Amino acid sequence: MKQRRTILCLVLFIATSMLACAGDDTNKAAASGPTNSAAPNATNSNSDKKVAVDDIRAVLVAHDKALNDKNLDAVMATFSSDPNTVVLGTGAEERWVGQQEIRGAYTEMFKDYDPGTLQSNCDWKTGGSDDTGTMAWLAAICSAKDSLQGKTREYRLNVTATVQKEEGKWHFVSLHMSNAFQPPVTK
Repeated sequence: MKQRRTILCLVLFIATSMLACAGDDTNKAAASGPTNSAAPNATNSNSDKKVAVDDIRAVLVAHDKALNDKNLDAVMATFSSDPNTVVLGTGAEERWVGQQEIRGAYTEMFKDYDPGTLQSNCDWKTGGSDDTGTMAWLAAICSAKDSLQGKTREYRLNVTATVQKEEGKWHFVSLHMSNAFQPPVTK
């Protein structure tokens, strides 16, 4: 369970990294199938509305920094206050719903890595947004690395997330990761 919580933490870091390095071009709703671009930043050909990718990047960058710094309050500020906000891991028992449970999961995750050691590279990513520009999604396959007391771990993860614009700011409303296909390697 401790190892999975660490992986959850790192997945969250990776989710933020997926868009931090994204270009300005993405697909609207992946209607043409998966792409190698990060999301969300699509334009809707039927309207002038455009999801501001810089605004979404801002929440991802904030989460990334808070996670790497092990700043619990700053991490939680990136999540929606909606009581149905959820973080899911690989197994059925890895489900955290609402601010209190998500905060508890991060509290445990912070015990499993040293600050400043999280690294990720997402070699496939995609995403899109709704027509109103208030909901967006992303998906990625990433390689990750961290360390605890000088012991480095490397692993691959699948990550999906949904962000929603609330009161002018983007927040995670769901985050899911899976690493069942390959356990982390400790060096």
